Amino acid sequence: MSVCIIYHSETGNTRSVAERVARETGADLVEVKDLAGYSKAGMYLKGAPRAMRGEKADIQPESIDVSGYDTIVLGSPVWAFSPTPAVNAAIDALQGIEGKNVVVFCTSGGMPGRTLETMKAMLGERGATVRGAVALAERELKKADAVDPLIDLVRPRAVSSA
Repeated sequence: MSVCIIYHSETGNTRSVAERVARETGADLVEVKDLAGYSKAGMYLKGAPRAMRGEKADIQPESIDVSGYDTIVLGSPVWAFSPTPAVNAAIDALQGIEGKNVVVFCTSGGMPGRTLETMKAMLGERGATVRGAVALAERELKKADAVDPLIDLVRPRAVSSA
C-alpha cells in the first residue's frame, strides 16, 4: 500500500506529526508552503481571518499528483477553528484524488472547531472517501503515544487467512 502525507505547518507541530506518521508507515511526505510567509503575529492577524473565510493561499507546490497512491493523509494546523488557507488550496491542487481513501488530521492549541468537518466536506466534493479523522491538541503531542490513533488509521490492516 502506498501512502502520501500532505501537510502544512507554520510552527512545526503539524510537521512533527506528519514526519512521525511517515517514519512509522513508510509514507511519502509533501509539505505545502504558503507563499504569504506569515510571521507569528501575521498568522493571527492575517492568516486566521483568511482561514475563517475559507480563503485559499498561493501555495508551493501548485499541483499535487496523488494518482499513484492508495491512501492520502492530509494534515492542517487549526487557525480560527478552520483549516489553513494553504490546506484549502492544497485540496484544490490535488490531482487524481477521485476515489482515493483519505485520512485527515489537525493539530491545535486547544479546540479543533470545524477544521476536520471542513476538510472532509472539501475532499468529498472532490470525490475522495474520508475514512478517518484525528484531532491532536498541542499539549497531547508530548505523549509518546499521542499520534498512535492516526498511525493506526494509516497503516494497512492485516488480512487474516482463516
